Amino acid sequence: MTRPVLIAGAGIGGLTLALALAQRGLASEVFERASALDEVGAGVQLAPNASRILDELGLGPALDAVCCRPEGVVISDAPSGRALKTIPLGAAAERRWGAPYRVIHRADLQAALRDAVCATSSIRMTLAARVLRADDAPAGASLAVETAGERRTVDGSFVVGADGLRSVVRQAVKLPEAVRETGLVAFRAVLSAEALPDAFPLTHVSVWLAPGAHMVVYPVRAGREANVVLIGALGATTPGERVARWAAPPRALVAAAPRWTEWPLFDRAPAARMRRGRVALIGDAAHATLPSLGQGAAFAIEDAATLARVIGEGGPDPLAAYETARIMRAMRLPEASRRQIAIDHMGGLAARARNLALAAAPTSALLRGLDWIYDWRDG
Repeated sequence: MTRPVLIAGAGIGGLTLALALAQRGLASEVFERASALDEVGAGVQLAPNASRILDELGLGPALDAVCCRPEGVVISDAPSGRALKTIPLGAAAERRWGAPYRVIHRADLQAALRDAVCATSSIRMTLAARVLRADDAPAGASLAVETAGERRTVDGSFVVGADGLRSVVRQAVKLPEAVRETGLVAFRAVLSAEALPDAFPLTHVSVWLAPGAHMVVYPVRAGREANVVLIGALGATTPGERVARWAAPPRALVAAAPRWTEWPLFDRAPAARMRRGRVALIGDAAHATLPSLGQGAAFAIEDAATLARVIGEGGPDPLAAYETARIMRAMRLPEASRRQIAIDHMGGLAARARNLALAAAPTSALLRGLDWIYDWRDG
């Protein structure tokens, strides 16, 4: 194969794909609209299904220099403050799923991927490049790109849309462009470790469940900071007002946050296709999902690994093989994430029943419920 794979988008999925292709001796060109790879956002959970792939790409040492490996997840009832269950991670996760569970600041993950891409001669990256259109042809595919006010067409072997929620490449796959409004918003903040109340140990991920909302807290930046995400219904109320009836520890944490950013949440209805001809989609461009299972970035990484493998194997229709390998799993995630957030946000008698069931459930049963996500292996 002489022509490179063309990748629209230099986010987590796009950069992972470029590295996975390079590992198989394949060249790629990455086009990114931003003029610098300064990732917005805060924390990312890299469950074993994602960590396994990144380790195979040689990124483990760079990630471990800046990430944390939590020992477990502590789930609590936010109104009462009562701990309901602790799910073990740490060494237990690595024994069960064959790879570590990491939590990391998004900017640190982006930097590790960027540095690896910049050190790889078979990857060419162009910033400040606006992708205008993707086109498919029997012998190849192309991107129309605008850089510095000039438009040009770049030819390649395949085109991959890693360009997120508002994907331009998705148009070439002939799928509906619209995302679904979920009616939910995520408030995000980063606190110093010193600002955290004692009820939030940086050795664990903390999950607090309440009627109509939930909050997740976990360490980033090698434990120097904590990432906080508060998810609830869209509305005019502030984070402090949303937790006014919660127990003292989460109220204190929310009050201690120096600044909140607000992100309306969207997802996509599952689609029965992820490609058309020589154009494929990965990550949010294919299957945007709610963050309730912590798998948005992880599934983009999975997509990238599978797509690089099938292109490298050189079969008669690699993108059809990619779609076959990924479609059922990709369709399952958005609906599973919606179900999970509905459970997390239960109120009244339903919440009481959920809490009793969670407290009584054997840990082994809860871990088995995660196997379909964390124990995934490509091929």
